[in-house]
Amino acid sequence: MSTDDFPLLDAPPPHPTTRHPDAASVTTTGDYYYSDHDKSSATPSSKRNHQNHYYNNKRSKSNSNTELESSDYRDYRKDREEWSDTAISCLLEAYTEKFNQLNRGNLRGRDWEEVAEAVSERGGSNNKKSVEQCKNKIDNLKKRYKVELQRIGGSGSSWHWFKHIEVIMGNACNGKSISGGAGAGGDSEGGAGGGGSCGNANVVVKQVKRYTSGSAAFANSLKTKPVTNLKWRRVVFKISGSALAGNCQNIDPKVAMQIAQEVATASRVGLEIAIVLGGRNFFCGESWISATGLERPTAYQIGMMATVMNSVLLQSALEKHGVQARVQSAFAMPELAEPYSRQRAIRHLEKGRVVIFGGIGAGAGNPLFTTDTAAALRASEINAEALLKGTIVNGVYDRHAGSSNITLDHISFRDVVSRGATSMDMMAITYCEENGIPVVVFNLLEPGNISRALCGDQVGTLIDQAGRIG
Repeated sequence: MSTDDFPLLDAPPPHPTTRHPDAASVTTTGDYYYSDHDKSSATPSSKRNHQNHYYNNKRSKSNSNTELESSDYRDYRKDREEWSDTAISCLLEAYTEKFNQLNRGNLRGRDWEEVAEAVSERGGSNNKKSVEQCKNKIDNLKKRYKVELQRIGGSGSSWHWFKHIEVIMGNACNGKSISGGAGAGGDSEGGAGGGGSCGNANVVVKQVKRYTSGSAAFANSLKTKPVTNLKWRRVVFKISGSALAGNCQNIDPKVAMQIAQEVATASRVGLEIAIVLGGRNFFCGESWISATGLERPTAYQIGMMATVMNSVLLQSALEKHGVQARVQSAFAMPELAEPYSRQRAIRHLEKGRVVIFGGIGAGAGNPLFTTDTAAALRASEINAEALLKGTIVNGVYDRHAGSSNITLDHISFRDVVSRGATSMDMMAITYCEENGIPVVVFNLLEPGNISRALCGDQVGTLIDQAGRIG
């Protein structure tokens, strides 16, 4: 008998046969189950894989945080690039004006919309600003101001916008700091419109005292409360191109600065002023028509461009004297001027800005109208109460007196037309007569005449319906 059939008792038991079912048996019988790796026993290899997974997850989170930080940095750089010095200056002017109108109160939705609109109008079509951009920029400027207060201590700040922000925040922080010190005996918290800490009370008081003159100078650019004894509330000031030339062939800087200074004086007392300029100092269409036979519309269109040049120069001179000015033109020049809009012009005037109508036709774009007629049209459209023409003559002369040096103080429209006076275009005189707009003709080269005439004092010749006849 073979031993293979009957194994020995002390022999080790044989190993069970390892069976690997095929795919068919798995799917048909259903008695085989795949192992769950997540629930399997931990091995050194599985532990190492778990650690690698945690490390990779942590590294991906770190990379995402880095990407967010780089995105924030790009947004910060974009903000720096979008907000030029001109845009920031316009933002501060519009915000300060609205802030003072609300008695130094917080701006709300409609107020911020007006601020954003003002910034966009001043910056041009390529520099539009949203309400959110304006809010964020004001908040950033306020935060920077508070940091500067803490940093400078008793010394001065070299930050360019320090004085401007102090006009907005200085007095509010000063008042809150003093009240907090009196009530609590320590530092107070809070800010003007933006919240946060205003810093040490002594530091704030010292800074406000230090920059009082700068704050007053900036505040002078805002609209002053109207004076009740003004003869007119809104006027159109027509400036002769010949008077602008002075002793030069184009424009005399001294004359331009004198005009800007006296217009600024009248504007600060509450008078609303719109200006129309001639262009004879650069180009005279009549001379070219008679000398070369140039077509009249072509010659006058060249003169219209000359008046735009005068308008931009006068705008710059006015802003040097702290007066906000806007140029509106018939030509599409978004970098230099706004397109003419009656409603927008009236809104500018109501906000205390000087509006300059550039181009013959003052926005209507009709080259066959003289600047005198254009000024009369604009006076009627914006509801001006008077038209004042500054020229190189003293007014309307009394030719019946036998001497051309006697200037009439008061005369009627009908008498001016019958005398054939040449100091102003007859079409403009007739239009003003039909619309009941008084006219004043005076010499603007005499120092003080412009501000006196704008404010209603007796200067030159007054032309109206009730003037003397004969």
